[in-house]
Amino acid sequence: MATQTETFHIGITMAGAVSAGAYTAGFMDYLIEVLELWEEKKERNRSVGKESPEYDPTIPMYDVCIDAFGGASAGGMVGMITALSTFSKMEPVRKPSNEKTGNILYDSWVLLDDDVAPAVKNKVATFQKMLTVTDIDESTHGVPSLLNSKPIDNIADRVFNQVPPQNQKRERPKYISEDLRVLVTLCSVRGIPFEIKFQNFTSASFPFSPGHRMHEHMIIAHFKLKFDAATDTDIYLNFDPYDTEAKELMKLCTKGTGAFPIGLEMRQFDGKLTTAYIENAILRSLGVQERSAIKIYLETENFDFTNIDGGTINNEPYAEVVNVLESMHPNYNKETPMFGTIMIDPFPNFYNQDLAEDIEGETSFFQKNIWQVLGKGYSLFQQQVRVKRSGAFYKDYFRLLIFPVKWERPGKLAEHPPLACSALGGFGGFLDIEFRKHDFFLGRDNARNFLRAFFSLEYDEANPHPLFKDLTAEAKDVFLKEDTDDQGVEKAYFPIIPDILFIQAKKEGKTNPYFYTVPDFPEIRNGYFESIESSLKNRIKVILDYEIKTRFKKKWLLRNAIKLVKGYLARVLTKKVITVMKNDFTKRKMMNG
Repeated sequence: MATQTETFHIGITMAGAVSAGAYTAGFMDYLIEVLELWEEKKERNRSVGKESPEYDPTIPMYDVCIDAFGGASAGGMVGMITALSTFSKMEPVRKPSNEKTGNILYDSWVLLDDDVAPAVKNKVATFQKMLTVTDIDESTHGVPSLLNSKPIDNIADRVFNQVPPQNQKRERPKYISEDLRVLVTLCSVRGIPFEIKFQNFTSASFPFSPGHRMHEHMIIAHFKLKFDAATDTDIYLNFDPYDTEAKELMKLCTKGTGAFPIGLEMRQFDGKLTTAYIENAILRSLGVQERSAIKIYLETENFDFTNIDGGTINNEPYAEVVNVLESMHPNYNKETPMFGTIMIDPFPNFYNQDLAEDIEGETSFFQKNIWQVLGKGYSLFQQQVRVKRSGAFYKDYFRLLIFPVKWERPGKLAEHPPLACSALGGFGGFLDIEFRKHDFFLGRDNARNFLRAFFSLEYDEANPHPLFKDLTAEAKDVFLKEDTDDQGVEKAYFPIIPDILFIQAKKEGKTNPYFYTVPDFPEIRNGYFESIESSLKNRIKVILDYEIKTRFKKKWLLRNAIKLVKGYLARVLTKKVITVMKNDFTKRKMMNG
């Protein structure tokens, strides 16, 4: 009788990153490649049997299963795309390409909406399309965002259109849970009123007990692969790209979680989420156990709202992913954990990374007038709202953080920021495919090092973790590594996900962790800003023109006066924007001169 295979369960959280989602996509591409190769090797071993000379004893035979992808903004988009990629066999992308690869992670995040088809003669890049004015329509609602978001729509449409027909989809890979959850954060501009009840004394003269009312703006779109309409309706959302209604909601949430405030188009949820689902989502998010202690004020069948970027108030939905793991695997043992989390954060906020400076340039923690306080206001609210208040975030579970790092040589980090897409507050990647290629492959290279060196558990020969109880001597010879812990004690570690590519790399002596697929850090090409100046000015001019017409519709004298200086304002703003962009690229050592 065959022994039961042990399984380690994983939840993956992907933080918001704007165009630096290319880095997260690269990480996921390498992870899926390794899981695929490992599963192929295990399946081969299972089919031939241990007694066969074809059995490969270097392959660990335990399992790893991804139970949840949770993400915000770009991270939410990558999570959704990764989940959809498992409906077909996705070939990894190991070398940079300017052409379509069929890999929806690479094609969506590196190619974006660039014209790459050979048949297209006058090719237009994504950012050039984002400066066009085809999205501004006076007959509807005017200016939806600073940048044209139609290229984002095109990318999302292609992702869902690339899902294979239902009769051609592959069998679910073993490393993906049969009850996979895909969680994406949303931010409703319209608050959801709810009230915590207080058990006060009531009387005939004061017959009601007031509660404490608040408004919730965070919504988690919680999609479930093993969706049962009879039991899951209004509790979870159906993850099914073959159901028209479910597919449209999945697509809307994918666009909605990345609707960067003002910069990219907000998304309208009109009749898409029931009030019953909203109530359950809030109860789940707040961790409310006693339903009678809270009252949610929603009167209609559906909750309609305008959505902006999910990362606005929940940029790393780690606690929500942990809650999924807890619900699936309630008996966590700290000594022998059977589930763990990975959080991918392209822009980690390391403590003391930035210091405030006063007007003299000296480090200061004091604001001395109202203008300095106002200047801190936005970042204050943004940082405070992202403080993790869920108890799940602070539980002592097995968890690791992956973040961008690039070394010039051992002991010396690169002098420039590790990500090319980090320019312009994360929007830099939209400008040039070379930035996105660099970051995608940095994600792959960092994933390689992470899996080989960090994502591991301690190995004790006398008392092995249940996952490692059947390891062969050959597998240990290949993958076991020794290191010192933070107390200086020598210990042995075995990877949770053995990188099968490491076997051949070790034979060939190609295990250098400082090797990078794209070694050179890209720079903005000469003349780039001059090439977009006309399009940028035209978009600014059209936005101004529309706003003047609508804001001063009844004030014809003021309207006509502003029109006289409209061209001047457009030129000034264009120059200002380009100056800011140039300064940022210069600071990041991404621009000559």
